[in-house]
Amino acid sequence: MEIDDVLPCRKFAFSIGHFLNDLCASVWFSYSLVFYHRVAKFSNSSAGYLLLIGQVADALVTVFVGFASDRTKQGEYGKRKPWHLLGVICVLSSFSICFQLENESLAFILPPFIYYTIFIIIFQFGWACSQIGHLSMLNELTSKDGERVALNAYRHAWSIVANIFVYTVTWLLLDKNQTNDNTQMNANVFRMLTHIIIITGFFTSLIFHLGSKESPSVTKHCKSLSSASHTWRDILYDTQFYLISLIWMLTRVISNVSQVYLPLYIMDTTDASQVDRTFIATGPLCVYISGFITSFPMRKVNQYLGRKKTMIVGLIAVLLSSFLFWYIFSLNINFGISIRFTILIGTILLGIGITTVQITSSALTSDLIGQNTESSAFVYGAMSFLDKLANGLAITFIQQYNPCSTCSTCCPLFYRQILSFVPGVTTFCTLLILISITRIHSSTQWIDSIRQSIRSLWNRIMRRTVKVIVTKIV
Repeated sequence: MEIDDVLPCRKFAFSIGHFLNDLCASVWFSYSLVFYHRVAKFSNSSAGYLLLIGQVADALVTVFVGFASDRTKQGEYGKRKPWHLLGVICVLSSFSICFQLENESLAFILPPFIYYTIFIIIFQFGWACSQIGHLSMLNELTSKDGERVALNAYRHAWSIVANIFVYTVTWLLLDKNQTNDNTQMNANVFRMLTHIIIITGFFTSLIFHLGSKESPSVTKHCKSLSSASHTWRDILYDTQFYLISLIWMLTRVISNVSQVYLPLYIMDTTDASQVDRTFIATGPLCVYISGFITSFPMRKVNQYLGRKKTMIVGLIAVLLSSFLFWYIFSLNINFGISIRFTILIGTILLGIGITTVQITSSALTSDLIGQNTESSAFVYGAMSFLDKLANGLAITFIQQYNPCSTCSTCCPLFYRQILSFVPGVTTFCTLLILISITRIHSSTQWIDSIRQSIRSLWNRIMRRTVKVIVTKIV
């Protein structure tokens, strides 16, 4: 077996290593505003501030962890896994508290807003440690492009499984805990849901730490193939880094905005007589199932079509879904296509598109890192920083101009515009950036040439300066 082939058991252990984070992220984005506003009784603005604090904390911590992880020495337990373990401990100890009502005895000591802020920051710190540790470990497991794409695909598949798991468990808990006291019902549901997530995430994290192993031999092999050691400063010289960072960010905006506003689109844009209310759950489920199926052939598709063409296929799928969501009524009136069928096809295309662009953007990032794994955590940290801030700002901006509180009749058109135009425009921007990207595999040589050119220019300037000074003195 070659040095950079990954055993199937290690592939499985690695791919499930982010499952705890995915479970927590699904609850965080889907239900945090519901809990803090309707259960913990914060105002809409205070609930929004708690979410914003979490996003900003996550964005800042990713940069710190990226720098620190790259500077961590290779020990017996590895270089990346200790950061992942630290993150798991923080998430397991804080996440359930973020979704439980504050003890009345503590309310006299800490105001509820400060109480939740403390545990949200601890949770987001742990989440960032696990994310960056897991992502940066991928490039150190293998140097093969196909292996890296496969690992990214398996990782994304488990992310989809996590979302399906959360929605299924929530549905079962809501069905089981129907009571007349809605506040108490919600508190019980959140407590049981977070406990189930913590227990499940503990065992999947245990599988990751027992079954995966960092390979110093692969890291040394990568360094031997690289002509020079590259630091984060060298990465900043590469224009490809900025272009791929924008693609990473935009693909995450497409995914998160669609995830947040798809249920609202189905609920407010369509009429109950046209679409059964169960489509509020069926729609997102179609996105995740189609995405889950799409993730498996991604390795072969990337090998056959290449990065750019694969990304374009995913972007076209997103554009088609946006087209269907916007012309949903025209298709029904002019061609007799049922609204339920249009939603079904649109969500399937959306799932295919999101999965394709996210896996391919991760593959582009792996290509950018190449053999220079010593800076991989910085790259992922910087991109995650942009991702978190962009999504937070996008959703905040959309909500700022949400007319539903003052004009209920404006909601159908508003959510229709959001689900159609935001992913559509973002897709066009991604396509324009993608066109400007050159071959990623030449990025290492490009960085080397830039470094040599700068050093040569600096040496010439210094020699000329010294010559002029000496001439003046003489």
